[in-house]
Amino acid sequence: DWAGYSNSACIYWFMYKFTFIGFTGCSKLFKGKKSTDMGLLLSSLPALTKPKRKTNTVTIPGRNGTETQDLATYEGYSLSIGCGFENIKEVDIDRLWKWLDGSGDLILSTEPSKVYKARIDNSISMTDVYWVIADFLVQFDVEPFKYAVNPQNDLIEMTKKEMTLYNRGTYYAEPVITLYGSGDITVTINGRGYSCKNVEEFVTIDTPLQMIYKENENKNATYQSREFPIFQTDANTIVLSSNITKAEIQPNWRWL
Repeated sequence: DWAGYSNSACIYWFMYKFTFIGFTGCSKLFKGKKSTDMGLLLSSLPALTKPKRKTNTVTIPGRNGTETQDLATYEGYSLSIGCGFENIKEVDIDRLWKWLDGSGDLILSTEPSKVYKARIDNSISMTDVYWVIADFLVQFDVEPFKYAVNPQNDLIEMTKKEMTLYNRGTYYAEPVITLYGSGDITVTINGRGYSCKNVEEFVTIDTPLQMIYKENENKNATYQSREFPIFQTDANTIVLSSNITKAEIQPNWRWL
């Protein structure tokens, strides 16, 4: 309640909130647009969060305590960011609501080398619209893993028959591997083979999509393995069969 306060006192408070304690110089990037380019001021950024590991807890009659079943997966979570907009107009509100909706990549200035897969589903309520700075909170629902901002910098062209690749993330990675060769070909990762038959020129093994394809052509029927390749944390040994001339590997490193 600002009744009884002078306009200058109100202005001082809002500018204090959004500059001195508002992380001056901090920003976020969502769907390819910077918060600063959209005219936003940030009053708070989220804490760095490790996702919750999924488990099932089972109580067994006649036994002390509980048994925990580790599902070896992680839950998504929410990140809340305090925002403000100085001297906001109706056209600004329309522009913001269009931007802050749906899914996209989110990059925070506190972790500029990482990208979150984020989505905004919740409503956003803007308060103090008639004061100097309109105030509102944006909640992003994010997937449990963070990825590299520039994954193209991690693209590997393998021309040797064998190499060791180190996972620079903190969790196993799901790569996209394009193999160039003809006939029945096999890439072996950490002793496990992943094979395709009757290949002509090249084929792509896409672990995130769980698909095999050649450009836009579905090649799932050529795949001879039950599982898709992954890169464990630390060192990974990769071996190409003799009829593979090269491999292009997008490792898709990820972090908790």
